[in-house]
Order: sequence, then structure tokens, then C-alpha cells
Amino acid sequence: MNRKSLSLAVPIAVLACVLAGCSVKTDVSVTGNSPALYSHVWITAQEVWFNTSANAGPDDGGWVKFPLSTPATVDLVTDSGGNLGSLVTGLKLASGNYSQVRLIPVDAAADLTSSAKTAGALYNAEADFVDSGGTPHQLPLELLSPDQGIGIQGSLSVPIGNIGAALSGATTPTSSTPSTTASATTSSTTTASFALDFDGARDLALFTYAGASSPNGILMSSHASAYDLSQVGGISGQLTLTNLTGSSGLPAIQVSAEVLSADGTRHVVMSSTPVHADGSFLLYPLPTSSSNPPAYDVVIHGARIATIIIKAVQVSPASSSTSSTTSGSTSSTSTTGSSATNTVSVGTLIPRSASPYTVNLGNASGPALPAGAWVAFYQTLATKGEVPYLIEASPIDPFNQTLANFNQTLANAEGLSTGTIDSGTYNASGATVTLVSAAPVEKEGGYLVAASAPGYQDGPLTTSVAAPQSGTTAPPVTLPALTLAAGDSPGSISVSITQATAGKYDHGELLVGHDGTLIAAAPLDAALTQGPGATVTVNSVPSGTPASLYYLTVRAWKSAAPSSTLHRQSYSTPIDLRGSASGSAQLTIN
Repeated sequence: MNRKSLSLAVPIAVLACVLAGCSVKTDVSVTGNSPALYSHVWITAQEVWFNTSANAGPDDGGWVKFPLSTPATVDLVTDSGGNLGSLVTGLKLASGNYSQVRLIPVDAAADLTSSAKTAGALYNAEADFVDSGGTPHQLPLELLSPDQGIGIQGSLSVPIGNIGAALSGATTPTSSTPSTTASATTSSTTTASFALDFDGARDLALFTYAGASSPNGILMSSHASAYDLSQVGGISGQLTLTNLTGSSGLPAIQVSAEVLSADGTRHVVMSSTPVHADGSFLLYPLPTSSSNPPAYDVVIHGARIATIIIKAVQVSPASSSTSSTTSGSTSSTSTTGSSATNTVSVGTLIPRSASPYTVNLGNASGPALPAGAWVAFYQTLATKGEVPYLIEASPIDPFNQTLANFNQTLANAEGLSTGTIDSGTYNASGATVTLVSAAPVEKEGGYLVAASAPGYQDGPLTTSVAAPQSGTTAPPVTLPALTLAAGDSPGSISVSITQATAGKYDHGELLVGHDGTLIAAAPLDAALTQGPGATVTVNSVPSGTPASLYYLTVRAWKSAAPSSTLHRQSYSTPIDLRGSASGSAQLTIN
């Protein structure tokens, strides 16, 4: 075929795809990472939306919306470590490039769906955990503005259908199209696969309310990412746990893949996963590129082990795409399976045991951290040119930190290891990684501590914590206030509060969220007791960027019976600070 006839063949092939049944279907799955205290974290979805704009709000244009035929429930504890929980298969999403997925969940307060009931949940969104005192909890997972959904950014490509196969009638893939298959009956379907990845270490914020002595609430503040599974790889490994067995059982161990932050001051986590009881782990999905495969540093950590850092593990995508032939139609499932088709192994490693200690935050003399902040603990390898690695992290209690005394606290004190660090560099030949033990720059058992929050610069690495000389609890650390990120300006939201039934509630919180992520919060106690029209003002809200589109949620209760009177209510009118430094709303609490 000459060049001219080839150019004519391409549009003919496209037409052949349309006439002969050549099409593209899209599958969407969910995976995540949950800290060891959680036994289940259930999320139920009822719709999945797509947009070519990463910054589109739920009321903006450009959305392609797919209501699920039946809601699908996934468990972020089971669906982790390379396992993907299927949300929906066979979506007829047009070919093109998409920059955002919006997951519309079913609220915990809604009637229990059949998929959640089948999974064993009491609520459509639920987290089961055991607190630091050993008490089990089975609580509704509180979601921010569930009707507006969880906006998740990513680079997602839906390819054109299998043109070559439709034209030739080939029954097997060609070398140039390894991911598609055409049938002899002139019907071919290419499947694009996407995954939504939730990070429970940051997303799941335990908190207390109504004077409880231990966490009695849990909020999901999403920092999820969306991945095209044709552009990802994975990192696997095996830990020999012989040194870690003891009277208290095996310790909780997590593995993180880290890269340098944009400003080069610290390492940040791209993905985390738990280590299984047999010592195996799989970090997946990790974004990569065939033209420029990234190198990740693998951090293996836990309060009762000496941290292990494996540097420069290069991850490439699979030689063939995750696309495949399918005849499925739009449906939803809750099945779980591993889709990791390309992994790099760091081999077998032998962690050493270490003694743990705990630390929490102390009272600040200035502004409190934003309600959506998390606190990270860093250590630095004692070799030239190194910058700190993130070892442990936890969200702050999103509500109690707003009290008048600026108390900042983690819902559960963070557990840290007193051990030295074992580190080595990955060997692409497959040879065993040689580990060298040494104290970090911060000294054995020492860490730098800094906070981060959406819309703010990462906190300075100027605060430190050291292992206590006696006992297992370090003195609390106090962190400086955060500075707004470049491009963000300080904004404010003024909210008028009225109760539909006067005096029904006397305590509460106002939550400000963006795409399912908590940004700010303010107490409602005074407004609820002042009467109709009392005003609450939330200051220092990031404004002036595409992310400055907010929705409000209220949680309120009567102090005499907090558990039976707790009421959560979301509001559909947005507060748009994308082009303004101030906004207002009038809310009626039912």
C-alpha cells in the first residue's frame, strides 16, 4: 500500500469501526491504603463523571455523567496492595483525554444499599477501627458534600477503537496494537482501565466531639488520585519477619514510594500500601512513562521497626496497555482482583525491630493549623546532598484544633520508631540490595516535624522531636502557622445560621470543603445559641485560584444527647472565591 492509499485507509477504517461495531469501553476501579487500625473502610458509589478540565466544579459544564445501574461498594482495606475493587465496567465514554473523574458517593445517612448490605456494612460509607484503648468502633464515614461528589484529578486517555483490526478482520493482536483484539465476526471492543487511589493515611481523619474521651467520629477528606492503568507500574518486595515476632504480635508496617517535592526541600509520598501478614507488599498503581520512567525511593516504616529506605527504584509501564477486548455493558460490581501487570521487585529484606514512642501536638500561641491539615515526621539520611524523607504522617483532629486556646492535636498520638535507618540503592540487575545501618541527621529516634494543608505552603522544617529519655511519650510539639501557597490570597466566608426549629441544637461545626477535601472549619456553638441570623465568619480561606470553589456542610447536635441528635447537612449552593476574596451564605439547619 502506498502513502496515498494509506492516508485514505485511515478514515475508511474509522468508518468501518462505526459500522462494524468497533468501540471503546471504560472500566473504573478503586484502590487505597488504610492505616492498620482500620478493619474496614467502605465507600459506596452511585455515579461516575468525567471531564476534560481538571478544574471543573460539579456545576460547571463539560461533564459526561454515568449513573451506575446499581450502586457499588468497595472496601479500601481489602482493595489495597495491588488489589482493585471494581466500581463499573463497560462505560461508553467517548475517545479523548480526560483530566478529572468525579465520584458521586452514597451518603452514610441514606438508606442502606444492597451492595453495602452484602458487604456487611451498617452504613453506605463506614469505617471500622479499634482506638488506642482497644475499644472497637463501627462508625458512619462522614463525607463532605456527597451530592457534589469527590473530584479526582488525573491524566486519563480513552483510545480510538481498534481501527487496524476492524479493517483487516485479524483475530490476534498485531505488534503495533498489542492491547486490542478483533474478532472474526467484525466486532471489536477496546477497553480502557482507570483506577482511583485513596490515601487513608491522609484521607481518614479521626476526631472527637461532645466531650468524648476517645475518637467517636471519622471524616473522609479526600486526597485521591486517578490513574490510567496503561501508564502505571508497581514495586513489590518481601520482608522476612523473623526479627519482629514478639508477645504483642507482628507490628503494623507500611511501604511508601516517595519523590522529591517540587521545591526540592523534602520527599513526598506518591503512594503507600500496607505490608501483608506474610511480609509481602505491592505498591500499585505508580505513575510512570515509557519515554521517561521515574525513579522512586521506597520507604518501609512502622513504629516498631527500624526504617528501611531503598533508593532509585525505576518503574516502567507494561510493554502492552491494559486495554483488552470485552463485550461487557454498563454495570457495577464489587469484585476484587490484582491488575498489576508490570512490577519491579526490590527483593527480600530483613527489617530490624525497634522500640516505639508516641508524640502529639501542643498548644500554639498563634493561629491554629487549617482544619484540613496533616502533620508529617521526617528523617534525613546522613550522607551528603540528602533531604528529609517522610516517615510517618497523620491528619489533625479537624475540629478540636479550632478551640479558643488554639489547641492543635492529632486524634491519636503518632507512633515513632527509636531505631536507626537501614538504607541502600536498588540494583537493576536483581542483585540483593546491600543495606547500611546509620543514625539519621536528626539523631537516633529524632525527627523533623512539619504540617501541610491544601492551599498552603508546606510548613518549614524547623521543629524537631526527640525520643524521650524515659518512658514512651515525648513532650508535645508546637508547630508554626502555615502560609498560603503562591497564587492564593486570604479569603473569608460569612455564613448566617438559622435553625428551622429554634433550640434544637446547641453545638456544631461548619465545614468548608473543595471536591470532597476539608479546607477549613469553624465552631457553631455561639451561633446556635444566639438565635436566627447569627453570623459565623471563616477567615484565611484560600482564594483566587481554580481550587477556590467551596461547598458548605454543617454537623450539629444537642449536648444533652449528642449521639441521638447528631445531624449532618450539606448545601448545594457553592461559595465561589475563584475571582473574589469574600463570599457569603444563609444556611437553615433542619
